[in-house]
Amino acid sequence: MHTVRLIQEEGKTVAQVAREMGLHENTLYRWLAEFKADGAQAFPGSGQLKPDDKAMRDLQKRIRDLEEENEVLKKGHALLRQRPALIYAYIHEHRSKRCVTKLCSWLGVSRSGYYEWTTREESEQSLKRKELDKHIRQAFVDSRELYGSPKIHQKLKQQGVMVSEKTVGRRMREMGLRSRTVKKYKATTNSKHNLPVAENVLNQNFTAEKPNQVWMADITYVPTDEGWLYLASVEDLCTRKIAGFHMDERMTKELCLKALDQAYRLQMPEEGVLHHSDRGSQYASAKYQERLQNYKITGSMSRKGNCYDNACIESFHSVLKKELIYLNKFKTRAEAKAKIFEYITCFYNGKRIHSSIGYLTPNQYERTFQKMA
Repeated sequence: MHTVRLIQEEGKTVAQVAREMGLHENTLYRWLAEFKADGAQAFPGSGQLKPDDKAMRDLQKRIRDLEEENEVLKKGHALLRQRPALIYAYIHEHRSKRCVTKLCSWLGVSRSGYYEWTTREESEQSLKRKELDKHIRQAFVDSRELYGSPKIHQKLKQQGVMVSEKTVGRRMREMGLRSRTVKKYKATTNSKHNLPVAENVLNQNFTAEKPNQVWMADITYVPTDEGWLYLASVEDLCTRKIAGFHMDERMTKELCLKALDQAYRLQMPEEGVLHHSDRGSQYASAKYQERLQNYKITGSMSRKGNCYDNACIESFHSVLKKELIYLNKFKTRAEAKAKIFEYITCFYNGKRIHSSIGYLTPNQYERTFQKMA
C-alpha cells in the first residue's frame, strides 16, 4: 500500500504522511496494524489477489471502513479532547448516517455509555448551559455577528447574566460563533497643499469631560460598482457619538461642511468646542475655517504625517469598514449610502457598546450627561 510504503520504506513519520495524504493519524496507525497482521499480500497491488477472492472483498470492505473512519475522525477531531457528553451529542446527530457502534469505537467512547446518555434525564448543569448558550447566541445575533467574547460578556452582564468572560469565550468556540469582521486599511486625505494649518491643540489628549467639548473630523472612502463614495464624519470625543456625517461621490470641502453643519444643527453646542482634524485640504480651506469661526469653534490639526493625532475618528472609520463595508459588495452609491446611514444612526450610535465609555452605547452615555444637567 502506497501510504504504508511511505512510512516503512521512505522513513517518513505517521504525522508527516497524514498531512501529505489528508488523513487522520489514527487511520494511518490502524492501517499499519492491518498491514502487519495480514502481510503485504493483503493489499491491492501486490499481485497476489484475485478479483473473486473472498479476501479481496473483505479487504475492500475494510478499506471502506477505514476511509469512513478517517472522514469521521477529521470532522470530529476537536471532540476527542472534549467532554464525553459532546462526543455523545455528535454521535447522536450522525447516527442516521453512520453505524453507532463504529462511531463509538472511532471516537473512543463505549456504546453502552452512549445509550445510557440517550435515556439519562438532563442534568441541571446541562439545562443551565443551554440557557446560557441561548443568551450568548441572542447577544451575538443582536450585534450583527460582530462582537467577540469580551463584548458579549459585557452585554450579558448588563442583562443580569452572571458568567465569566472565559466561559463565554469557550461556549462561543463550541457553538462556532466567531466575529465576522475583516481588517483592512488605507489612507485617503491629501495634506500636500499650501493652505494655512491650525496648531495641534489637542495634542493626542483623547479625553473630554462632557459632550460637545471636543469634536474629531475625518474622511474615508467606500468602494461601489459605480465608483468611490466618500464619507465625512464628525465624532464627539466624550460620548464617541457620530454627531454629524455626509456622503458624496466627490471628496470636496462641501462634503466636510455638510457633516459639520449637521453636527452643529443636531448638537447645538455652546461656544468653545475644539474641532480636531488632519491637514487635508478640505479642512484647511478658507470656507471651512470660516464656518468654524462662525460657529465659534476652535480649530486644531494633526502634525504632518502623524496618523495617531487623529486616532479616535480613524478608529471609527476602521470599525465601520470591518463591521460593514468589507462584509458587503455595494452595486450602487445609493445602496451604500442607505446601509451606512442605518449603521451609524441605528447601530453604532444606538446599539453598539464601547469599552472606552463603560460598555454603553454613545446615545446611552450622552443621556447620562443630560440627566445630570
